[in-house]
Order: sequence, then C-alpha cells, then structure tokens
Amino acid sequence: MLGGGNPVSSSNPVGTSSTLNYIGNHVYGYSGTFPATTSAQTMMEFDTFDNTYIVGEFVLCGSLQFATGSNGRISTFQLSINGEVVAVVKNDPQAGDYTGDTKLPILLEPGSKIKLEVISNDASADDVSTVLFTGRTYQ
Repeated sequence: MLGGGNPVSSSNPVGTSSTLNYIGNHVYGYSGTFPATTSAQTMMEFDTFDNTYIVGEFVLCGSLQFATGSNGRISTFQLSINGEVVAVVKNDPQAGDYTGDTKLPILLEPGSKIKLEVISNDASADDVSTVLFTGRTYQ
C-alpha cells in the first residue's frame, strides 16, 4: 500500500477492459480497440473499491481508421453505473468540427459497477473506437 492506504495495483495491472489499474492514489484503464459495428459492444466493465471514490475522466474516441485517417463512423457511447444509464454520448468524426475525442468527467462512488458500451451507425473492421480512463482515488 502507498499514499495513505490506497491500493498499489489491481489484479490486472497491464490488461484492458475488465479492471482499473492503480498506482498510489492514481487510477487508469484502457479499453483496447473495438471495430465499428451496429451491435452494442462492452468496452469497459469494472467494479470500484468499497472504501474509495474516484474523480476521473473518460476519453471517448469514436471510430476512426488509423491507416488512412478516414472520417470513420458515428459512435454512441453509453455509460451505466450499477445498471442505470447515466450518460449517452455521441461522437461524430464525420462532422466538420470533429476534435477526435469526447471527454466525460465523472465521480465514481465506492462499490459501483461500471459498464461502458459503444455502438456505431455502420460496420467496419478498419474503423475502431477506444476509451481511456484516468482519475484519482479519495477515501
């Protein structure tokens, strides 16, 4: 334990999607890549610790093609906490003012079940979406 009793690491310190990773009182997670599809896909799903809350931010990156930098597909992200939808965010790389990502600041309560899903307006194995999460834990 470091930083006043905060967890040092999770059970999956280099993995994606299924858990958050802890370094002292900092926390992070990566979804990996998800090809655009018209069916909902779970990008991240994890539980928060019972004794800490997290102030953090999801960075939602809509489906883009790395090789060509194409305009990609429209992606909709849905965030649920304890089975209840708390945010639905549209990310449209086809829009002229597209910045490349959408930031979603959030406070995650202790002992919460978090699920983040994505669905796109069209399917393409070459257009992928990703999610990053960074935050800080507090007791």
